[in-house]
Amino acid sequence: MNTANAIRPQNIIMSVGITFLLALSLMFMSSKVSAEVLSQGGWVGKQYSIQGGWEVKQKNGQTVIRFSDDFKTKSGPDLKVFLSRKDIANVNGRNATQDAIKLDVLASNKGAQEYVLPQGVSLSDFSSILIHCEAYSVLWGGSAI
Repeated sequence: MNTANAIRPQNIIMSVGITFLLALSLMFMSSKVSAEVLSQGGWVGKQYSIQGGWEVKQKNGQTVIRFSDDFKTKSGPDLKVFLSRKDIANVNGRNATQDAIKLDVLASNKGAQEYVLPQGVSLSDFSSILIHCEAYSVLWGGSAI
C-alpha cells in the first residue's frame, strides 16, 4: 500500500476542522452584514410613482439612509428628502414639512444615493421618509420607516 495516498485519521480530522471553521466564518460574516441594516422598505407614491427601495444602515458611526440602485422617480423642481413624524398615510403636500426635518436635496431622480442623519437625530423619533417638492408643496411620495 502506498503510504503517501493513505487516508489517515489526523488528515480527516484536519479537513473537517478547516471546513467547520470556514463555514463558521461565513455565517459570522453574513450575520454581521445583515445586522448593519436597521430598517428597509419600499415606496408609496402620492403624486408620482417611486420605484426601488431603501435601507437604513450604520456606516462609520453614522446613521445613513440609502436609496437602492433601482430607485427611480419623476424629476421635478426643488425635490428634497425629509424625515417626518407623521405616518405616510397622513402626509400630503400641504403638511409634509410640518413635524419634519429636511435631510438634503434629492441627489438624483434615479439610482443609488445616501443621506446621513444629522448628529443627535434618532430615526426612532420619525414615522416616514418623504420625497417632497418644497417650492410647490407637492408630495412625490414616501415610505413608512
